Amino acid sequence: MRSVVMALLLVAMMVGAAVPIAMPSEDAGSSVSVASSTPEITAISVDPAEITLVPGISVESTLTVEVFCPNSVDWIKSVEITAVDPPPKCENMRKIFPLPITMKRVRVEGLIRADYEATLEMLCIPATDYTLTVTATDKDDNTAIGTVTFTVGETLALSVSDVDFGTLAPGKSSEAYSAVTNTGNVPFVFEESNGIVLSAMHSSGSGTIEASDIAVNWDWSKVIRRTAPGDVGFTLSVPFGTLPGKYTGTIAFTPTPAN
Repeated sequence: MRSVVMALLLVAMMVGAAVPIAMPSEDAGSSVSVASSTPEITAISVDPAEITLVPGISVESTLTVEVFCPNSVDWIKSVEITAVDPPPKCENMRKIFPLPITMKRVRVEGLIRADYEATLEMLCIPATDYTLTVTATDKDDNTAIGTVTFTVGETLALSVSDVDFGTLAPGKSSEAYSAVTNTGNVPFVFEESNGIVLSAMHSSGSGTIEASDIAVNWDWSKVIRRTAPGDVGFTLSVPFGTLPGKYTGTIAFTPTPAN
């Protein structure tokens, strides 16, 4: 009888041990505020950094900026060229630098770096060193600023128009002009000794009008600038004894940089 009781007690203990104990549970909330970090301009360059103008043709220069944004490049609101020094003073300069100039995102590296580019077209710009200021702005209006300098070299160039004295009888004279335009970025003058050189005019036959029969009417101190062209005057006197016919010659214009 005692063994039976012990067996029942052992069974009861085993059954009691198999019953699971209820474990209490409760969820805790978690939170964090991610701050907006100021972006950085980590690289900035101009290609080419030294520019030589070509008269009548726009020369392109590409500005490239690398921006680092800890919050993701998608947090960047804008990257712009915001200033140029020396500042634009003439209409042509304002067309080249219509500030601010929006830069375009062209490459993304990971989530936090991106390259931005802008192409500048320069038709005529004074020769000097120029410093561009670039501003990167995020969506919280935090800003980063970078600068880069490029150089525009001197280009001495001009265009002139042909001179037509019309039809003249021997013993008569006529005035005509050549329109001179500065197509470079260097103000210039014509030296009296060699700035404007006349050649003799010849016909298809044997006729000749000597260079000494043509007078130059010009103020040798006048400076021709990009914004200030000049009309060079000439007076042709056809000497007696000149054969009829069409006479042609050349006039060589050689500019000298103004002091």
